Amino acid sequence: MPALSIYKYDKSNPNYGDDWTAISDIWDSFYGTVLTLEDYLEVENRYVKTIEKILRLFNIDSLEVRELSKYFSVQFQKRESLLNPKQCQLSQQLDNGLLLTGEAISEVARFNLREAVWCRLYSPNLQVHFGYDYYMYVQSMDEEKLEQCKQIIREMDLYYQEFSISPHQMEEEDIAPFTYTWGDGQTNPPGDYHHDLRISKDDPLNRSYTEWSHFDEIENGLDWEEYQAVEQKYLQLVLDFLEFFQINHLAVNGGLEFTSIQELGVPAHYFSPQEEALFQQLQEYDETVEDWTIESFMIPKEDFTTLFQLIFKGRFYAWINTDSITIQFDSSYRLYLSFYGHKKEVQQLVEKHGLYWQERQPPYKKAVGFR
Repeated sequence: MPALSIYKYDKSNPNYGDDWTAISDIWDSFYGTVLTLEDYLEVENRYVKTIEKILRLFNIDSLEVRELSKYFSVQFQKRESLLNPKQCQLSQQLDNGLLLTGEAISEVARFNLREAVWCRLYSPNLQVHFGYDYYMYVQSMDEEKLEQCKQIIREMDLYYQEFSISPHQMEEEDIAPFTYTWGDGQTNPPGDYHHDLRISKDDPLNRSYTEWSHFDEIENGLDWEEYQAVEQKYLQLVLDFLEFFQINHLAVNGGLEFTSIQELGVPAHYFSPQEEALFQQLQEYDETVEDWTIESFMIPKEDFTTLFQLIFKGRFYAWINTDSITIQFDSSYRLYLSFYGHKKEVQQLVEKHGLYWQERQPPYKKAVGFR
């Protein structure tokens, strides 16, 4: 699909690569001048206004969220000044399939530019997505209107490059596994099919439901006993899930993402000696293993509780995989279980522990990797 890459860099300047590339560059010096918040927002506003004008050109008043990734907790976003409280509320409500209109489109564009989230903004006639180093892309099969976009970009004192296919192009059949609508799963056919359940502590039918989304909020209003009660629900569910599929050990591969206690900004007394010992072992493995694609770090059954307590508290991120299941956890305190067959049994486990589930549907596939 034809696309325009939109950017702020004057590439006729041979030193343009020394320019700032992210909101995190505020207060650093570029071309001998300190980047201020006001300077940053002036540029960000031009990007957002460009999107708004392009939407009017295409006569589009809504865009769907697709391929959503949330990298940080709401508390982190507040602490790093990525988003204000009102924006944080919208960030919590974001989900694949959510239809954005009006100001919400502009705000989600800002979230992407600030690297607070990543997603595609989709309509049948126009797609908007974002790349590294403050690049933005618009795609459309309407080449006449795409040509008119160039004038809008120039008017906003930005630059563009034409592509016959976006550098971040994904075909519809590749996008689909990331963007299934979430339903009640009741229409899924019987048999040994691949199932993806998303588990949440809050009612997913209410998009304003999230009261807290990450462990680091423990020092900002989240009650310790409340957190422990929720963590115990998730923990017991995972242990029951692993027991149901007769998993007695887990393999963790390298390329892990670690977060120190200092980076979380919470006191050390919230972490047990067992958690800290396993955390250190995982770090040492990740730093020293020569080929983690071959040599995995093995977690025995007796350490499952400690492993998932570290994951739930945001100390490190990893996909947990076996031949039959996959377990993931995100920064909105939601758990993802992928497995084959036994849909009703797993749903009953979730409900037994007072949690909510949704299932990605349709289409349904056999023998597919978890997305």
